[in-house]
Amino acid sequence: MPEAGVNESEPVLEVVGLRKTFGDVVAVEEVSFAVRRGGSLGIVGESGSGKTTVAKMITGQERPTAGTIRACGRDRSTPARGGSERRLRGREVQIVFQDPYSSLDPRQPVDRAIDEVLRLHRPDWSAAERAGRVAELVGMVGLDQRQGSALPRALSGGQRQRVAIARALAAEPEVLILDESVAALDVSIQAQVLNLLIDLRERLGITYVLISHDLAVVRQLTETVVVMHHGAVVERGRAEDVLDAPQHDYTRRLRASVPTPGWDLAAVRRTLHATAR
Repeated sequence: MPEAGVNESEPVLEVVGLRKTFGDVVAVEEVSFAVRRGGSLGIVGESGSGKTTVAKMITGQERPTAGTIRACGRDRSTPARGGSERRLRGREVQIVFQDPYSSLDPRQPVDRAIDEVLRLHRPDWSAAERAGRVAELVGMVGLDQRQGSALPRALSGGQRQRVAIARALAAEPEVLILDESVAALDVSIQAQVLNLLIDLRERLGITYVLISHDLAVVRQLTETVVVMHHGAVVERGRAEDVLDAPQHDYTRRLRASVPTPGWDLAAVRRTLHATAR
């Protein structure tokens, strides 16, 4: 739920004129978008398009060279000043990465990993209150009590991704960034996690920002889309409009790269790479 005093008419997340350079290399150039509270935005593009760099700037892992970022009515264009502000930002925006194993301590059971987040963001809660919330979160993401006390290595990839989602939700963020969060999963497991994410958004009213190259995933999970190419936004609009009737040549090429019967991978690669020359 939004904090008292937050203007409900404002976008929950807004970036304006975002730019990021690494030396002489321009990774992101003049990127702007806004997401309504409870909405879902897909940021689409090939590897190297700048979409993950945008996510890192929103979460504070990278500092913008220029431009502004506002989340939950507060500016976060510059680094947080002190632990209190970092915790506040963590309660506003969380991220789930492609590889959950790299973000989990292999020696730490699932319940302790989630409890660690609660101890950081809910220091006034008792051990019993935290344990109750851990059990609730474990159940919320479709894990049972045994899985909730297991080590990460004892879980499947899909189960570990559910743990990563539960840890992110433990902070009760208003915005959840999903950075290729189902890309490494088998198709059947991917479908299960996508259904979970759809259910969680309806249940919690959380806002999603999906970073993906997979247009099928984007179609299922987002309402609006921005398409990035070489660090810039080349197309934007409602997901169904952009994906069904793309206006930009690059978006059309991305759409043509979705596998269909008789799909020719070599031909698709030649088509996509033609724009890079």
